[in-house]
Amino acid sequence: MAAVMTQTQCVSSDDTLSPGSVLKLGSPPHDAESMGLEALLKGATSVFDIAPETALLLICNNIEKLVAHFETLPASTSSYPNSNGSTPMEPQTPTEEEPPMRSVGLHCGDTEDGNGDRSEEDTFQLRMLSRKFLSKNIPPIALKDYLQRLHRYCPMSTAVLLAASVYITRMAFVEKVVRPSPKNMHRLVLAGLLVATKALEDLSFPHSRVAKVGGVSEQELSKLEVAFCFLADFDLRVDARMLMDEARIHCTGHLQLSETDFLEEKSG
Repeated sequence: MAAVMTQTQCVSSDDTLSPGSVLKLGSPPHDAESMGLEALLKGATSVFDIAPETALLLICNNIEKLVAHFETLPASTSSYPNSNGSTPMEPQTPTEEEPPMRSVGLHCGDTEDGNGDRSEEDTFQLRMLSRKFLSKNIPPIALKDYLQRLHRYCPMSTAVLLAASVYITRMAFVEKVVRPSPKNMHRLVLAGLLVATKALEDLSFPHSRVAKVGGVSEQELSKLEVAFCFLADFDLRVDARMLMDEARIHCTGHLQLSETDFLEEKSG
């Protein structure tokens, strides 16, 4: 059951030092949004020149573009069944009811056949994992406000924010295992940031703190973390060039619409 969370509940302000906050090299101006994301990156030659606040705007912009793109596509009745998860930040948390599932062994690695198609069992497994991110209702908090809340009480580095963006984009366009929507984007971002922090930083905030700030229970957060790792096939490697490319791609307004486009942008 998710933790009941309201805007007035928060973590004390005297304990907000981030393990990766030393990477922060400055903040964008207060009128950053009116300037445009491309203007914010002007003069930045590496990911280390990008402030975390700018990276936050970039990941928010990217996820919202992903959601808008997938909303224009026909919904697949077989890929995304009815939601069963609780809603982050909702005033009253309904009891989570897990649907009946047959036993499926979790595994990672190359599970495709010679034609590049997944087996029926693998498809079922990934579908059930993707359901973990669906909320019963659209969360009442905007994604930008949600990200700012997370960053305020669990500050994150530029690398963590951009890496989470890389993971989610890859899962949506390359692996095709998630379909970003208003009902799952908050939980995808929460899990992505937690996984990216553990993958890139030497220290991370305790689950109890992240869960409270994110508006879910510790048990639910752990489930999201595990599901995210399996959906990402545990491919969490990123480097400075990949992160800088991610920043530049998502400040131009361009959205990769295929696996080929995505891979070409990353390799070019």
